[in-house]
Amino acid sequence: MSSLPQNIDPEKPLGGRYKLISQLGAGGFSHTFLAQDLHLPGNPQCVLKQFKPQISDTQALQMARRLFEVEARVLYQLGNHNQIPRLLAHFEDNQEFYLAQELIEGEPLTEELAESVPWSEVRVITLLQDLLTVLSFVHQQQVIHRDVKPSNLIRRRKDDKIVLIDFGAVKQVSNSQVVDANTGETTLTMSVGTKGYMPYEQLAGNPRFSSDIYAVGMLAIQALSRIHPQRLEEDPETAEINWRNSCKTKRLRHHLEPVSSELAEIIDQMVCYDFRCRYSTAMEALEAVEGLSRTLTDSRPLEQYTQATVASDIQQRNSLKAQSEAGISESLESGTDAKSTEIWIPTQSPNLSQPSASSQESTEILSPSQLPLNPSSTSATKLNKLGVMRQRLVKVWPIFAFLTVLGITFPLTKTLLFEQLITQITNPNGTPATDDPLQTPTPEPLVTPSPTPTPLSPELQAQEFLKQANELKEAQEYSQALEVYEQAISSNPNLAPAYWGKCYTLNKLQQPALAIVACNDALAIKPDYAEAVWSKGNALEQQELLIQARRLYEKATALKPDFAEGWVSLGVALQKVGRSEEAIIALEKGIKLKRDNAQAWSTLGEALWNMGRFNRAIASLDKALQIQPDHPEALKLRQHTRERLGR
Repeated sequence: MSSLPQNIDPEKPLGGRYKLISQLGAGGFSHTFLAQDLHLPGNPQCVLKQFKPQISDTQALQMARRLFEVEARVLYQLGNHNQIPRLLAHFEDNQEFYLAQELIEGEPLTEELAESVPWSEVRVITLLQDLLTVLSFVHQQQVIHRDVKPSNLIRRRKDDKIVLIDFGAVKQVSNSQVVDANTGETTLTMSVGTKGYMPYEQLAGNPRFSSDIYAVGMLAIQALSRIHPQRLEEDPETAEINWRNSCKTKRLRHHLEPVSSELAEIIDQMVCYDFRCRYSTAMEALEAVEGLSRTLTDSRPLEQYTQATVASDIQQRNSLKAQSEAGISESLESGTDAKSTEIWIPTQSPNLSQPSASSQESTEILSPSQLPLNPSSTSATKLNKLGVMRQRLVKVWPIFAFLTVLGITFPLTKTLLFEQLITQITNPNGTPATDDPLQTPTPEPLVTPSPTPTPLSPELQAQEFLKQANELKEAQEYSQALEVYEQAISSNPNLAPAYWGKCYTLNKLQQPALAIVACNDALAIKPDYAEAVWSKGNALEQQELLIQARRLYEKATALKPDFAEGWVSLGVALQKVGRSEEAIIALEKGIKLKRDNAQAWSTLGEALWNMGRFNRAIASLDKALQIQPDHPEALKLRQHTRERLGR
């Protein structure tokens, strides 16, 4: 941030409402400022973007004003997505146009791409999924961003999501034909975009949806190779980007594996010279990346690059400043990205400058192979004792079974069993313990034993434990249920429902990494276990891996079409990424199977509202509140509908 230009009076609010604090950035056609909204309680901060059209005649100014209004309406619509800054207001002041937008706290992706070491393949796939998800929403609104580049991608501090910024109205205006009043000739200003990330059809002034895909592909190449797009060579005959060999050389230099052929093929299609050979939309590209991501998810845990990880990377770069500066100089040898008029402010969190040891570890999904293989001596001793106790318990189990047959109550059985077990543990020979170890016990007369019932098999014991655990789960006693599920698994390690129950309860206890391990165990025994697939999706969703979670929900409903919870989870996941029409279909299927799910009705109301079906949306929200009067999302949405429609 910098001080305000001298020609701006900070004491004079723009539009009678916005007080400027400092300048955030400047571009060829616009400036951005940090401002305070004086009309709202607390004077919250926002970003004010000033557009100064470089035109002088009245006709051209009217055209600029009209296009500005159109762009503002588009930005209002795009602001409904969580990864796009909301447009708060737009106005004109002294023939200059202004946009007031949501303030984003975070860092631009340029910070991460300045690292001296190329990114891992998994990290790049995560970035592609995050970015293509928000671009899918943009393309669904029939909007082309046209300037996807690192400085227009902000890593939001609060949730580490990528936020796509700078849809500025100037881009439509500057890409429009304007008639010069003096010469009568039509002029065309410079095409919107940034060299290196902009394909040839966009340079010619004919951007398409696939033009954004090209930029995303170039970002992936830059992350994998640490080579700026402007420095990549083209094939002289085909004009295709020759990136594989140079990328391989860079990665081998840092002792990294070359990019897999599967990911390389996806990137190749994203950056094809001919736009007709690229993925036509972000959704199509996202489907391809998701397919590769599923393979990685099944074979190894996905890395999650959180703010703590980024902080650790920044600290590492600071400690190797000379090397980093040399690397940045190399990557930007033939030019740098033009600084955009960002609507973000740098993160000022203490943990960025001095991250703790714990914060430097990225969150990972645990797999069975990652669990400790060599228990400590203490743990081994406990396991040995448990084994001895289990063997002795088997010896006294006939007593328990016989008492059960006689109908003696459980408390008495428990007492007798416990006393007998203590005796067995104290004296393995079954004789009473004495103070004198040399004392010979008095022999008891021989009694012919009466027939006793056959003890319960481990399989039957496991079923009893499973039944108890399920009852505890239904009663929402999740901690106790987890303990009993463990007992069931100990009795029968091949009991898939026990592993799924364990996964479900771990999700409820907010332990998604361990839940995934339990679900994987269930699926190893029963691969087509729809409930386990669904619960694994719940765990991934807790870890903000929405795309992988949605894929699992789709698989669960395919395995079990009458699985109501699976359809509801699928609908909720679709709505989270702005795919309201598809969300409505999934939610209605779930509601048809199970009508008392408040979450399903609430999310259906949200999706219907986004599609402009207001009456049905209100009815759905009312149904959600009828089922659960304190449902937070439904209450919030219902209040919003009252404010907008007055009912």
